[in-house]
Amino acid sequence: MTRSFEVAFEPPPVGSTEFSLYLWDSVRNRGIKPEFYGPLLEDDELRREFLAGARSMGYELVDLDDLDAIEALGAMSPKRYPLQPQQLWMVDALNAAGNVDDIDEAVIEAMRRSSKTTTIFMWCHGRCLSRPGYQVTFSAQSGVKSSARLREWKSRLDRTDPDPDALAGIPPWKRGIRTQPKGLAQQLALFGDDFLPEPAAPTEPDGRRFRILMGEVGKGIYYTNDSQFLVLKPDADAYRGEAGDVSWVDEAQELDPETGADLLAGIIPLQDTRPNSALVVSGTAGEVRIGPLWERIDKLRSGAPIAGADYCFPPDTLWESIENEDTAVELIERHHPGVGTLTTLAKMRTNWRKMDKPKWAREYGSLWPETFGERAIPGDWWTRAAKTKRPNRPARVAFGVAIKPNGSVAAIVAAWRDSKGRAVVEVVDHRPGTAWLPKRMQELSLRYRGSSIAYDDIGEGKATAAEAARLRPKPRLRVQTYTETAAGCVQFLRELERGTLIQFGQPGLDVAVEQAAKRYMRNDEKVWLFTPMEKGEDITCLDAAVRALRNWDQHHAKTQTETGIVAA
Repeated sequence: MTRSFEVAFEPPPVGSTEFSLYLWDSVRNRGIKPEFYGPLLEDDELRREFLAGARSMGYELVDLDDLDAIEALGAMSPKRYPLQPQQLWMVDALNAAGNVDDIDEAVIEAMRRSSKTTTIFMWCHGRCLSRPGYQVTFSAQSGVKSSARLREWKSRLDRTDPDPDALAGIPPWKRGIRTQPKGLAQQLALFGDDFLPEPAAPTEPDGRRFRILMGEVGKGIYYTNDSQFLVLKPDADAYRGEAGDVSWVDEAQELDPETGADLLAGIIPLQDTRPNSALVVSGTAGEVRIGPLWERIDKLRSGAPIAGADYCFPPDTLWESIENEDTAVELIERHHPGVGTLTTLAKMRTNWRKMDKPKWAREYGSLWPETFGERAIPGDWWTRAAKTKRPNRPARVAFGVAIKPNGSVAAIVAAWRDSKGRAVVEVVDHRPGTAWLPKRMQELSLRYRGSSIAYDDIGEGKATAAEAARLRPKPRLRVQTYTETAAGCVQFLRELERGTLIQFGQPGLDVAVEQAAKRYMRNDEKVWLFTPMEKGEDITCLDAAVRALRNWDQHHAKTQTETGIVAA
């Protein structure tokens, strides 16, 4: 690294016209490291681009031990802020995406009050300022939230990096604030001119190099060098026809799995014609280990080729440590990068007392929900359901397909209800890999006329269904959403509790039931799915059985018994 002052892209409003890049490493390394992070690209040019965006937003790189320098930033008008160590960690991690071989994605997870979103915006903003024709797309968990983010950034930019043309002719008391204060004459009479804010001065002699549009059409930031930062709804249709050097999805944990999968399917083609492009996914821990954020966090934690930084409590943290106030606060002190700068231990302790503990662990510890080894299906219920005499399958049944997340194993299970309304589940196939699935799905559709095969339209399930749909004749496929599967899990457990489910002691299903726990999708609604108690265990036979029975009850049942059980 060059150990000298570096020339800035744009002069600051006051003080030095140079970036002190020699401070970068010392500032970054004085803070808390992410628990997990990918390759770091410590490139001066890329760092300068970020600092250009940071300065435009009112942040400066200064020695955090130099109290006089920090005090001087606070005394500026408008006030400016020192960059924090975690922000520099995030930037070096982000810079690896698109610039290191085989890495074109980055993920950033950090607790609340860590400057995660602000940092990524400044990284994108700096690149747009520095690179002609650079294209960034951004969306959050909803169109409303995306607009709210842009409004926040506009407010900061208007204070720190105002447009001189917009200020021309505006009275001083209206500069630096959104609207004229109510009762201005009365306030002046009572307090004089002292209450008025300092007029914001232009930060660039030739005018601001971008304009911000807040309308519903063309919402975003447009730069004089033809770069664009477009703010879009989290909808694949909104991305069609766009191009992206950086495609950023924030608060991705709030997207349901189907929406997230569809969104990424629309985003990824944006980068086909853009060299060194990158997908950036960011957020805090969600309520379920599924979706675009968790998939990339899991890759980062397992050492797969992906860029990023993950600020979190250690994944093996005992739940007892979260339930105890003192040990929980100790974890915060060791792992939360914003404590002491953006928040305080006292505030974290107050939040611990006010919030339910699972939510607190997610928000401030980046702990994704675990099952903690609690078996979901009582062993005696499952034993009671076992029958030795296997009836013939009817001419029409419902099938369910499940694939292990890494694609190493897949299962097909058949389900139907007998004349008494009892649910019957039977494993049809349970094999390694997924290459065999499309042909087998076709065979079952031909043999059992009128039957259908339910699948999960995410990842491997979606790809397998697309391949099967190209066969002639096509198998009869049905997409099953995760909320439909969740309803199937509840029904499956109720059938076992009532003693109205029949199974035949098949090893794959026996092992899956023994290994299955619950994972909650939404704490408020008590929506849950089956999940392995231990990471890596195979419960595909159980997942397929649930999907098959739900498929029967939704699409093949004709009547309902007096007990309320759906029957064929």
